[in-house]
Amino acid sequence: MIAFRSTAVRAAQRVGLGPALHRSLLWLRGLTSTPARLRWRSAVDRFARRGISPAILHGTPDPGALPVVVCLWNRPSRIRDLLSQLAGQEAPVPLRVMLWNNQPTNDAHYRAAISALTDAGAIASIEYVSSPTNLGGIARFLAARHARSTGQSGPFVMLDDDQDISPTFVADLLAAYAPHTYAGWWVWRMDGSYWARTEVQPGEPANYVGTGGSICDSELVADDRFFSSLPYRYGFLEDIWASAWAQRLGWRMTKVDTDISFVMSELDQAHTLADLKREFFDYLARPGWAR
Repeated sequence: MIAFRSTAVRAAQRVGLGPALHRSLLWLRGLTSTPARLRWRSAVDRFARRGISPAILHGTPDPGALPVVVCLWNRPSRIRDLLSQLAGQEAPVPLRVMLWNNQPTNDAHYRAAISALTDAGAIASIEYVSSPTNLGGIARFLAARHARSTGQSGPFVMLDDDQDISPTFVADLLAAYAPHTYAGWWVWRMDGSYWARTEVQPGEPANYVGTGGSICDSELVADDRFFSSLPYRYGFLEDIWASAWAQRLGWRMTKVDTDISFVMSELDQAHTLADLKREFFDYLARPGWAR
C-alpha cells in the first residue's frame, strides 16, 4: 500500500492533482481506522433494519416513477448541472430523484440548489438525505431499498456526481433493462483478477458493472444479507459487491450504449482504493463469502 500511495502521489503531482489526492489519502486513512469502520457498520445496519426518512424537497414521490439515485460527496458545484441534466431527460417515465449527501458540510448548498430549481422537466420529485456518517456508495442501495418500501418495484437507476449524461441516458438504460438485469455504461469482463479485465461492447455479457450510470432490478436489495454480509473492511467497494451479488444470483449483466463523460474525477474516492479493490476481488473468488 505504501508503494502504491507513493506512485499515485507522484503521478498526481505530474498532472496537477497533488492537493486533491492528498485530501483523498487523508480520507482513506480515516476510513481504514477501526472507529470509522465501526461507525460505518453501525450506520448501514441501522438504516437497512429501520429504513431511511428522506426529506421531500420537491414534488411527491410516486411508486410508478423511476428512482434515480445519486450519491453526493465532495462536488457541491455539480448539483445544478446534475439536476438540469435529469430534468432534461427524454424519458418515457417520470423520475423519482433520490439524493444522498455523504458530506453534511454541503447540506445548505444542496438544499438551496434544489429549492432554486424552476424547470423540473422530467423530475417528478426529489428526496434528500444528508448523512452524518460517510457511508460511501452503499448508500445508493439503501435509497433503492427505501423506494421498494414505498411500493416501487422493477428497476432503479444509479448516477455519480462526477458524470455528465445525455438527454437519452434514462431511455437508453430502460431499453436495455429486463427483470433480473444489472446493466450499465462502465462495464467489464474480469478474467480471474480485478486488473485482468476487458471492456465489453454494448449488449455483450459481463461480470462487473460500475454503479455510476447503471440500471438494476431493485430485487437486488430485497435480501437483508446484501447489507449485513458486506465486510466493513470493503464497505466502500459497493461496485464490486453489487456485481458479485448479481452474478451469484445468475442475473444478466451487460453494457449499455449511452453517452456519459467524467468531470471533476480527480476528487473520486476510488483513486485511493486500488489495492483494496484487488484484495476484495480475491476475497470474493473464495467459496462461501455470502452468508
